[in-house]
Amino acid sequence: ISDLDYEQIADAMTYKFFRLNTLYHIKDRNGAKVLFKMNNEQVDFYLNQHCRDLILKARQLGFTTLKMIMDLDDCLFIPDHSCGCICHSLDAAKDVYRNKVRFAYRNISESQREVLRDIGYELPKPVNDKDNGYVFDNGSSIAVSTSYRGGTLQSLHISEFGKICKKYPDKAKEIVTGAFEAVAVGNVITIESTAEGKEGYFYEYSVAAENKQKRGD
Repeated sequence: ISDLDYEQIADAMTYKFFRLNTLYHIKDRNGAKVLFKMNNEQVDFYLNQHCRDLILKARQLGFTTLKMIMDLDDCLFIPDHSCGCICHSLDAAKDVYRNKVRFAYRNISESQREVLRDIGYELPKPVNDKDNGYVFDNGSSIAVSTSYRGGTLQSLHISEFGKICKKYPDKAKEIVTGAFEAVAVGNVITIESTAEGKEGYFYEYSVAAENKQKRGD
């Protein structure tokens, strides 16, 4: 960033894709801090996403990481924006929050923040960092849990939904009948998982999505 002049930075910072590949750090598989850069699969998803996406993955491609960075960015740059992520277990939820959301926010460097200040933008600050979630002073919030009950969400990501459907069918039903209803039409629901058998909501959604894609809908 420092090599660009402020006019260029001000223009570039209006583009979410630029921010996603510039502002945020993650932990790699060895636990080292690295700058987040989208891989080819993530770029393809980003360019082709819509408001109802299902990701059937064959291996770890970092889609939950991508969605958490995307949702965090929205919370930092859009006032009163609410995002949620549901994981299959409490340990998984804690890991996603601590090592993806909180890590990415806390590792936005002071020099990066200064650049944003110089072009007239102050990053929101957390007013609450409890219960695996941030509430920011611009009214936006992001939380990771094993369920969702509450107000309206602009974005909901379900991680390993196939596993939830197979191991916890009652929880899966609660997500479909409850959490999904918290996301208004036109807002975003993303379901991501490896395959877990030929039954349950995730299997049914995967088949429906495949047929819809084949029809070109």
